[in-house]
Amino acid sequence: MKRILTIAGVALGVLILILLVLPLFVNANTFRPKIEGMASQALGRKVQIGKLSFSIFSGSLTADNLSVADDPRFSQSPFLTASSLKIGVKIWPLITSKQLEITGIAIDRPIVHLISNSANQWNYSTLASTGNSAPSQPKAQPTDNLTVAKLNVTHGEVTVAEAGAKAPSVYNNVQMETTNFSLASAFPITLSLDLPGGGTMKLNGNVGPVNSTDATLTPVEADVKVDSFDIAKSGFVEPASGISGVADLTSHLSAANAKAHLKGVATLHKLKLADNGAPSGVPIAMDFDLDYSLPQSSGTLNSGLLHVGHAQANVNGTFASKAEVTSIDMTAAGQGMPIDDLVAALPAFGVILPSGSSLHSGTMSINVHAQGPSSALVATGNIGAYNTRLAGFDLGSKLSAVSKLTGGHAPSGDTQIQRLTSNINYSPAGIQASNIVLVVTGIGQVTGSGTLSSSNALNFHLVAQLSSGGGVLGGTLGKTVSMAKLPFAVVGTASQPRIIPDVGGAVGGVVSGLGGMLGGMTKGTTGNATAPAQKLGKSLGGRFGK
Repeated sequence: MKRILTIAGVALGVLILILLVLPLFVNANTFRPKIEGMASQALGRKVQIGKLSFSIFSGSLTADNLSVADDPRFSQSPFLTASSLKIGVKIWPLITSKQLEITGIAIDRPIVHLISNSANQWNYSTLASTGNSAPSQPKAQPTDNLTVAKLNVTHGEVTVAEAGAKAPSVYNNVQMETTNFSLASAFPITLSLDLPGGGTMKLNGNVGPVNSTDATLTPVEADVKVDSFDIAKSGFVEPASGISGVADLTSHLSAANAKAHLKGVATLHKLKLADNGAPSGVPIAMDFDLDYSLPQSSGTLNSGLLHVGHAQANVNGTFASKAEVTSIDMTAAGQGMPIDDLVAALPAFGVILPSGSSLHSGTMSINVHAQGPSSALVATGNIGAYNTRLAGFDLGSKLSAVSKLTGGHAPSGDTQIQRLTSNINYSPAGIQASNIVLVVTGIGQVTGSGTLSSSNALNFHLVAQLSSGGGVLGGTLGKTVSMAKLPFAVVGTASQPRIIPDVGGAVGGVVSGLGGMLGGMTKGTTGNATAPAQKLGKSLGGRFGK
């Protein structure tokens, strides 16, 4: 047994010695021209690698650097550089017959530069193109059917520089793995990376075959997942737009011929769409189905279902990007949306309630068309709220002049809104509201128009048409009071509104109405007493106003 162990030990020692010495007899660097030629032939670009060394333990050839030339129409700098290249090979054919049989490729810390020009052409479009003539290299065998069992990329970085953009977008920590890689057939791919400004993206699916005319036309079929994407920090929206939030996305991507179809759901947290707004207190989700054209850098949202709880709105339209400007042409429409589900999301759209108040129950409707660059978006349309309660804000008690004329308003602490409708025009300057119709229980109907500036300053001019109920004038004259048009203004800010009744106009309206009634009562006996009576009413109203 001792002799057997001794022999085994000697044999093991000899084997280890052989493994250590063999690389000395394999001049790995002699394979460099062949590897460079094969890679250049396959990519249609000049490929250069550093000094090669051979490791029998890992069964690989290792180079200390790698570079792939760019399309000269875009840049004279390399398209790709990497600090390390490892090529897995079959050891026995390499040692015995100097035959190179590649089993895998691993690229560490590559830096890739993607560039587009003003015609929306990309520098990677000519990769692996049969129309490309590779720079002068030693002749290599055709590579159309070249297959690599495993291709790995680790710790990569991709910079994307679009024509006209002020700065490139940078994607870090790129990790990619493919098996059975071939230019001539589809191959599976797993990709993950860190997004600009924060967040991650993962892609899992199939790519290929690589289009031999234009690589941007290569088919892709994959599931895409995005987590914690910071919209404001990404650089994808203009800072002046005021848009911010964090997005999660789960979708399926089908792409071919430079056109992509994406279907899935996006969930937006702390979304803010208006510069004068505040982050939404609840997630806002959207189921979407869209098409995107790479050459035009534009897309069509075929259908989108925006939902906050049980509140839903349909969204559709188009969008396009040029340099750092994204233009939008979208329509959003929703009916019967529960306000209780929406209320926490309203600040995201610039809707700020009076301090200490809250909306309860009822429904909301919207029909809005938004158009223009995201930094100067203009939205027009109409909104409505029905059978809702503004708790903590008593409009009747704020209208002190109205409450006096109508016999007093019993404070309830709330404003019961039967109906509120308005046409709106939203722009970076603020919101213009016109054709306002507000029906409030215990007060009547309020109409008018006004503005809410980007700094949340209010400037509304409204008229209250009082509901019937008698009032201090009582009896028969109650009808006249109820018919009075009582003007008032709303100023201050959205969170601290101030209501300023136009007392002169209010009393003048009441007494003018009284004069009209008296004129009507005397008509037929005096011929036309209406005008003098109205004149008297206006005069009295003016004195009350003082």
